[in-house]
Amino acid sequence: MTTSTPQKPLLRFIVLLAICASVSLWPAIPQRDAIGKQLGLIVPVAAQAPVTLDRSIRDYKLPSEIAWVERNGSASLTLYGEATKPGGIYVSLLRRPFDNWSAPHTHATERYVTVLEGTFLAGTGPVQDKNRVDALKAGTVVSEVPTRMHYDGVGQDGVTLFFIGMGGTNSGPPSEPPRAPGGPNVDPTARVAKKLEDMVWTKAADGSTFTNVFGDPGKAGLYVQFVRRPPNNWSTAHRHANDQFVWVMGGRAYIGTGSSVDKDKTVGMPKGSYIHDFASGTHYEGTKDEDLWLLVTGMGPAAPERASN
Repeated sequence: MTTSTPQKPLLRFIVLLAICASVSLWPAIPQRDAIGKQLGLIVPVAAQAPVTLDRSIRDYKLPSEIAWVERNGSASLTLYGEATKPGGIYVSLLRRPFDNWSAPHTHATERYVTVLEGTFLAGTGPVQDKNRVDALKAGTVVSEVPTRMHYDGVGQDGVTLFFIGMGGTNSGPPSEPPRAPGGPNVDPTARVAKKLEDMVWTKAADGSTFTNVFGDPGKAGLYVQFVRRPPNNWSTAHRHANDQFVWVMGGRAYIGTGSSVDKDKTVGMPKGSYIHDFASGTHYEGTKDEDLWLLVTGMGPAAPERASN
């Protein structure tokens, strides 16, 4: 008659159960883990260093890193350039509370305003009329025509806005006659609003979809674009001829730098994150288990150029 010898993993498991059975002898957590490791039941996992990207290629800010500057109940932050400096572009954020109104004013050069959150009350003309405004929700992009009078306010849920424009946009005094009664709330020759539900989307070769809201990244001039990616969708490694300024509108973007896509060497950027892609820097981005919605802005031409390994 022969007897069989228990397998080592089973024997170790029985020993650990015997230890657990005696509550009075059950050691503290560090001692318990040490026993588990000694028996081979707990395998230590090597700690992984957090991924960091080359910020000379791609700078980025998580929502907790957005350093808002509070002033008179509102908050703002200049992300790039200077709004009052002629000749260059600027990118900025503005957060305003309910019932906060601007006086009628103008801007000398073009700019585009994207509603990130809340309700933006947009009006036109030299006289502020709070009953003659359009209530614009998140995803709406507004083109403000240079030198034309306009004013704006904020709905009950507050508002957060993203601006890109040409520097030198100093406000000016009213210089137009009052608007005649009737007609649309917003004069389309002074302010053009494109709502999310009216946008036409195009499917790209990589499976993402995009819509050029204003301008075109492939042509000269300012542009505002939305890009959507489904889960598990990635771009190729690519670069742009000019800087791009990106805001995560929804979902989570996984961003990386370098000439080849490595999904394990990315940084996750949730909704409310900001990404600055520097000109000619090679980078890539994609999704894992959720949809992604990006606001992409800049000065064209900036069409993506595929990187060569």
